[in-house]
Amino acid sequence: MKHFFLVFFTFISTITLAQKLNISLFNEENLQTLLITPVSGSYLLIYGDNEYILYPNQIIYISRSNDSIKVRDMATNLGTWKRVSLVGRTGNDVIRINPVSPSIPARIYDDNLGFYVDFNRMMVINLIDQEKYVAAVVEAESGPSAHIEFYKAQSLLVRTYALGHMEKHAGEGFNLCDEVHCQVYKGKSTKNPEILKAANETKGQVVVDTSKTLIVGAFHANCGGQTANSGDVWITPQPYLSSVVDPYCTSQRNAKWEVKIPLQAWLDFLKSKGVQTEELTHKQIEFHPKERVYKYTIGNVSIPMKEIRTHFNLRSAFFTVDVVSDFVKLKGRGYGHGVGMCQDGAMQMAKRGKTYEEIVKFYFKNVEIVKFLELNNYSHEEEILSQPDSTQPDDFF
Repeated sequence: MKHFFLVFFTFISTITLAQKLNISLFNEENLQTLLITPVSGSYLLIYGDNEYILYPNQIIYISRSNDSIKVRDMATNLGTWKRVSLVGRTGNDVIRINPVSPSIPARIYDDNLGFYVDFNRMMVINLIDQEKYVAAVVEAESGPSAHIEFYKAQSLLVRTYALGHMEKHAGEGFNLCDEVHCQVYKGKSTKNPEILKAANETKGQVVVDTSKTLIVGAFHANCGGQTANSGDVWITPQPYLSSVVDPYCTSQRNAKWEVKIPLQAWLDFLKSKGVQTEELTHKQIEFHPKERVYKYTIGNVSIPMKEIRTHFNLRSAFFTVDVVSDFVKLKGRGYGHGVGMCQDGAMQMAKRGKTYEEIVKFYFKNVEIVKFLELNNYSHEEEILSQPDSTQPDDFF
């Protein structure tokens, strides 16, 4: 087992070179039993010294058995091993995972799967082509109904994040997981072939700042007409993530919102922030910024807008405040943190003929789009790519 992890970690360090990513699936679930079914292509089931070919619609069960993995088909218990692999044989292999215990809706995945027990849970690792992964995340984050130039812009941000965070879970033996704190990954992109086309047509491209460093490729649903300064939302500001006026998103569904909050709840919140509320007039409570601002100031107290958003679970931190009878009425703009690319705005830009380069450079200031392998920090990888890869573990994937 120690030899396996040594080889596996070596594999992680060369994964970019092979244009593959290791993604932990169902990462926050305590998986016990999975029903596995190839959808297309065929798979080689590798367990111990045994190999078994699986074709579409064949079923096997993968279960945790203490610190090992048990495998059975519909008729036979095939045995128990420390690790089990499913390796695609055709280059166009798709497989369905249906968690039985706990019961979770099935998902389908491209390429290869590995199973083992670690951290007191069954690990399910998807070794997937980089662009297939990018397309899958783009679909999960953006939906299936946009223009291809938007999908190209979104692909750049997804790929930039992935390649900039390759070691995020290195201590756990994989690159990224499928949860929100990495990038949402719900399986194969299936709803619009233009998404995978966009990923492939921008293959290897990333976004860098003036120091040739991969950017924070932030995005959100709708900015309400003006994106936010990163320093108003996060601790560390980035010069390329500065506020821009966005005329493209303002007619979209998420551009405006309105909520009513009981006046007493609003006063209680203000009091918790140190505001003397006893003699406040309605006029003092009201607030009508003409553009995005960092703080809501009342008396001598200034409260970050993002704190109000979090406390009242608002769609954005871009809103006005009015008092109406016993309520505070908030009229808001946008949906999300507001930093980086406004997805609604970018979609409209694409519809109006803007290229993905124009979209990216509209929302991110003083950035370049480059090939990842052309970056100075990673130039040594070109030499490695031209050499045989002696670290590829033939006993896992």
